[in-house]
Amino acid sequence: IPAMWRENYDGFGNFDLGELIEVASRGLGLLTGAGFDFRRLALEEMAKYSRRKMVSLASVLAEGVDERNYHTWGRPGIRAQLLDITKKKLEMDFVLEGDHRSMHVLNAVSPAFTCSLPFASYVCDHIDKAIR
Repeated sequence: IPAMWRENYDGFGNFDLGELIEVASRGLGLLTGAGFDFRRLALEEMAKYSRRKMVSLASVLAEGVDERNYHTWGRPGIRAQLLDITKKKLEMDFVLEGDHRSMHVLNAVSPAFTCSLPFASYVCDHIDKAIR
């Protein structure tokens, strides 16, 4: 579900007008010239504000999921998604940026995956190349 500003976890808590304007202007830019079907993605994500829609999506993944069993509804989480603003596209994988002094893992949306040994090896290989 889209966040309208950073740290948008609790209604208007942590509201930031500047970030809202930035998010809205980037969203409008994506509607008019993204390198992917941003309109479809935005509509799909906005539909997830509906309990019925979320339960319907969950029922595809697990047998016996029934909307009548959900009486309370928690706050949605926010998953970071990196946007390449020059290419106007969402990054779907990790992006490593750095040099001989530092290395940064961008778009790391899963703590479990970023802690995996194969991923650690991948990052170490990039660091090794950067310092040589």
